[in-house]
Amino acid sequence: MKTQKRLLALLLCAGMLFVLFASSAYIAHEAEHRCTGDGCEICENIARMEALLQSFALLGVVLVFLFALPGFLRVFSAEHGFCACLSATPVSWKVRLNN
Repeated sequence: MKTQKRLLALLLCAGMLFVLFASSAYIAHEAEHRCTGDGCEICENIARMEALLQSFALLGVVLVFLFALPGFLRVFSAEHGFCACLSATPVSWKVRLNN
């Protein structure tokens, strides 16, 4: 079950990367096309691809804030300035561990 979820996540990631690279390649390839004016299919496709890339960029920013922000808050919310570890351990409590 765990390997199936990992495989599904890997395939989803590969699919998203393929869509991103394919849309970027399409925009780069068709950037100098002969436009027919209003209703140009290539211009409409380029606009769709740009909207897709912008939505993926927004998703990336949201994911960065979702995963990185709690870590930064945990590090910088210590009472005495910068502290990388906030969890109390037996060593920090000076507990003597005898057998």
